[in-house]
Amino acid sequence: MDKLLCISADSHIVEPPEFFDPLIKKYGDRAPHMAIANPEMGPQMHLGNGKVGLPAAGFLQQNVDFTSPKAREDMKRGYDLALPGCYNIEERLKEQEQDGIDAEVLYPSLLFNVYQVEDLNIVKDTFSVYNDWITDYVSPAPDRLFALGAVQLWDLDQAIEEMERCKSLGHVGVCVPITAPPDHLYVDQWYDKFWAAAQDMEMPLNMHLFTGATDNHGLPPRQAPSRANGPMGFAGAAFTIADIIQSGVVERFPNLKIVITEFETGWIGHVLKRLDWAYIRGGGERTSGLPMLPSHYWLRNFYATFEDDPLGIRTRDFIGTSTLMWGNDYPHGDSVFPHSQQVLSEILDECTPEERYEMTVKNVVELYKLPFKLEGAEQAKVNYLDFDKEKTWRASLPGYATALTG
Repeated sequence: MDKLLCISADSHIVEPPEFFDPLIKKYGDRAPHMAIANPEMGPQMHLGNGKVGLPAAGFLQQNVDFTSPKAREDMKRGYDLALPGCYNIEERLKEQEQDGIDAEVLYPSLLFNVYQVEDLNIVKDTFSVYNDWITDYVSPAPDRLFALGAVQLWDLDQAIEEMERCKSLGHVGVCVPITAPPDHLYVDQWYDKFWAAAQDMEMPLNMHLFTGATDNHGLPPRQAPSRANGPMGFAGAAFTIADIIQSGVVERFPNLKIVITEFETGWIGHVLKRLDWAYIRGGGERTSGLPMLPSHYWLRNFYATFEDDPLGIRTRDFIGTSTLMWGNDYPHGDSVFPHSQQVLSEILDECTPEERYEMTVKNVVELYKLPFKLEGAEQAKVNYLDFDKEKTWRASLPGYATALTG
């Protein structure tokens, strides 16, 4: 591919029901599997331990008002909601073109909750099956689809071995939990051999929304946790960032790369400023042992993805455009597909061509070492299309006007 235009750093596959067959054959009902517990929700991920995860339909509906009668009725359809490109690679490439993008970095979907399965052998085998499955999935389009593997972080020796295997399979990074178990927080130097291995292998560690090792991103339970879990999940991510920076993880491992995914970015500048003030007022290096401000470690070691977050873009001078990567979240309920170019045109309107190029092309190519030649900012497709700025994509969302007016 000679011309590079726009890359999604956060897209997904949605694991089909048959994906779980090898696990069911080995573990029976204790295996993660898809089943219908509530007919109104359609097929849901059952973790085999009494916990029920998100419904398949929630990963397959786009651009809907989830409170509408039609959306609620559609939940029952489950996998029937899937876009053609979800499971047909030829169709997926057509949908990339429809959305104005040229490549995608792929995360899992239903496996997010598997980090909360207590049987470690099941967790290991689930991720092993997935890492093979995703390798086969992307194989027809090696220059358009780039896989992330997944590993557990309880048995670190096995995690390192599986990460090595992911590297050999061509995966560009691995997914790990965004929040650690309470008895093994990321401040614990017990993880050091894993951090060291990821650094040596040059494998970015990807921490996605909903992937905590505990419920609700490690946050206290709420009366309606499903409502707080997504919008407030960034609070759990903020704790993880603070732990990794303040405990010296990225001082000890200066080339470790961590990607905070799908929490949007408007909160990051505030968190970094608070960490910097605590560092300065607390005595700096003299008391913390860290020679740099927390925000400097962020700029060197972290990345964050965004979809449709103008607030984060407004603070890009502090967050750093070199740390930001855009993703369309295809084919999930939060996805901006097939309106990605309009969304980018709106939220990056005041950015320079160089900034747009960083966030839509350069950063993701450099981080994951994707096989594209970096040119100048003039290659960025963003903002080339003449959208009517009075008709924003957000205003076109079903239920948007009603939500604003009540």
